[in-house]
Amino acid sequence: MFLIFLMIEQIDNLLTKEECNKIIDYAKGLDMGTYDKGRYDYSYIMRRGQYMETAFSHPVLQPAYRALVALKKSYIKSFPEVNNLDPWTLDYVRFKWWKPENYYDAWHSEHDFHQPYRTLSFLLYLSDNNCSTHFRRYKSVATRAGRGIMFPAYFTHEHRGEQCKDGLDRYMLSGYYSFFEIIK
Repeated sequence: MFLIFLMIEQIDNLLTKEECNKIIDYAKGLDMGTYDKGRYDYSYIMRRGQYMETAFSHPVLQPAYRALVALKKSYIKSFPEVNNLDPWTLDYVRFKWWKPENYYDAWHSEHDFHQPYRTLSFLLYLSDNNCSTHFRRYKSVATRAGRGIMFPAYFTHEHRGEQCKDGLDRYMLSGYYSFFEIIK
């Protein structure tokens, strides 16, 4: 039996390529960390406990702010049942940078023993790449600059990345919405 109950919201053209490139240049100038033994580099755009308006106050980040607001509103419109959850809000946002040979190939969800309060995940792609985010049970989503996706953080939406077939660097903003009381 195949169910058409994906709960994955996809919106194209949330950002222009020019806006994406400016965000990439800006974020590369921030303090960068390395995650999971060099799988990707990252910098925080918004840290846990920080107000979204403050984190995205730099003019270069304003389009990303508007994109995230639009993606969230669209998700709520498509799936109004999220309004029945306990209060949830944006937890944090990272800029992620994968070098050509790296990608996150492990099947995973964003909700686990260490992160039990995450409810929704989002990805805002900043570069065009010949690769996708693969969902185990759903259609893959191709990486396109300006495209945003939002989906449940739970095991129902286990996913993984794919290596860019063209050998290009890959950039995105990603983050999580979590129950509000936990991140105060």
